[in-house]
Amino acid sequence: MIENFKKIGEYTQPNKNPSYINYIGRTKTKRQSLVYLFVVDQEIKYIGETRQGFVRPLSYNKNKVMEFQRKSILEETSSGKKVEVYAYLTSEIKQSVNGMELDIYIAQDYEKALIKKYDPEWNKRA
Repeated sequence: MIENFKKIGEYTQPNKNPSYINYIGRTKTKRQSLVYLFVVDQEIKYIGETRQGFVRPLSYNKNKVMEFQRKSILEETSSGKKVEVYAYLTSEIKQSVNGMELDIYIAQDYEKALIKKYDPEWNKRA
């Protein structure tokens, strides 16, 4: 597993919401920037990023846009496996550039670097 990523939940049943209360309490909807992983049998299957907080990675069972990942979660849970969800909270950095204040969003660059390094199966285009 990647250092400093914290388990925030797991998908264990087909077409059911993931369990998360034991991992993060009721903070699912708190908006925060993070990079997240879907892991099956210790293998990173997907890496994503969001500014929406834990709600994004914990809602893929209903996500119609990310159909490939949703179907992959369904396939794994239907075969009796669990899809663990891990997250790393990132910060947004303010930077002054030529007199303008910019919000630097590092989660996207961190996500891209991790995808390049680990080449997860579910990050491929279908």
